[in-house]
Amino acid sequence: MDYAIYKTNDGKNPRVIYRFTQEACNHRAKCAAIEKLQEMWLRVLDKPFLNKNAVGTKEEFSYDYITSVNTSERIRFYIAKL
Repeated sequence: MDYAIYKTNDGKNPRVIYRFTQEACNHRAKCAAIEKLQEMWLRVLDKPFLNKNAVGTKEEFSYDYITSVNTSERIRFYIAKL
């Protein structure tokens, strides 16, 4: 089974950010996807002043990205089948 990391803004328009195929990842596509997602999660945690209300699990995370003084959008990254 092939997997991908998807991104949504405010729950709309999911799009593929990274693809992980069994062939390219030596039949460990999900493990490779989880590793990459954890790496991305650590980068989000490094900037708490930009990324508010960050929550995450092993297979997804989301945060509020401040777009202006009064507005923000909810960014979500998650792993799903390709």
